[in-house]
Amino acid sequence: MADQLFKKRMNGFAGKGELTAFNLAMVAEALETVRQLSEKNIGWEEVEKRIGEYKSWDPDILKVDKDTENGYRRRLEEWNRPVVLLSEEAGRVEINKDSNGEPVYVVCDPFDGSYLFKHGIPDFWYSSLAFYDKNFAPLCCCVGDCVSRKIAYANNGGAFIVDLNEDGTPGKEVRLDKKYREQMGRPDVTEMDGASIESYAMKPKKFLIPLVDRYRDLLVPFKFFLPNGGPYGFVDVAEGKIDVYFAMKQPFVDVFSGIYIAQQAGVVVTDFKGNAVQCSDNVKTVHDVVASTNPVLHEKVLKRIADCENK
Repeated sequence: MADQLFKKRMNGFAGKGELTAFNLAMVAEALETVRQLSEKNIGWEEVEKRIGEYKSWDPDILKVDKDTENGYRRRLEEWNRPVVLLSEEAGRVEINKDSNGEPVYVVCDPFDGSYLFKHGIPDFWYSSLAFYDKNFAPLCCCVGDCVSRKIAYANNGGAFIVDLNEDGTPGKEVRLDKKYREQMGRPDVTEMDGASIESYAMKPKKFLIPLVDRYRDLLVPFKFFLPNGGPYGFVDVAEGKIDVYFAMKQPFVDVFSGIYIAQQAGVVVTDFKGNAVQCSDNVKTVHDVVASTNPVLHEKVLKRIADCENK
């Protein structure tokens, strides 16, 4: 039944290109996995601990994390293409390395929002997966919202967001760009005192306190602050719901499983110095990235970042 439904989803997304359809079908399946676990009130059980320095501040691996990741791995194994999977729980895994064809990199954040899931708070639950070629040029990327059952995605044709039908097949879709943001009543905001900013702050010791200590002067002028982050932070800016996503020391998978959507939606994305952000074969790195809806606001944010860092 699951395989038949997966094929149905693949067929539904077929017009978007073979790889994009595969990406979308996998993320739609992950969203269904999360929904089923939540409805059964399971998935919150701790099944493993992260070992070593990487994410030592967040060591618990829940069943929902493993089940979504294992679902992705299964589909990649069935794909029969050489893949290097860079994923939050598994780390770096080579899949189908003896198969024919050019290898691709897959960056995966199987489930983002584990603490909220464990405590029954149905918000900020995401699952994301992105494909890169052997030189780390982005091919396609999907970030799924497990609660609203929407998937934002990007490929060489642009960035989009699609509603899922009950069975995970595609429903209504819109293109994410400046025109969309304006149509939704979210025009460019060029001054910080009228803008909103998002940065992950739900873990006080690791993120909230360091964020305020170092970047207080950046945050103070903004009109609104959203304490979320991860791959969907890039989608929030792509949609124009948030004007700036300030990703401070975010894990590799949180960045590179979602960044392509912002890049293809016509927003500005750089590191804190204004440089381009490049993916690489190092899943245990952390990155400072900032995305803004427009270049005028972005330059002001970069200047304020520099002022904070030079104090």
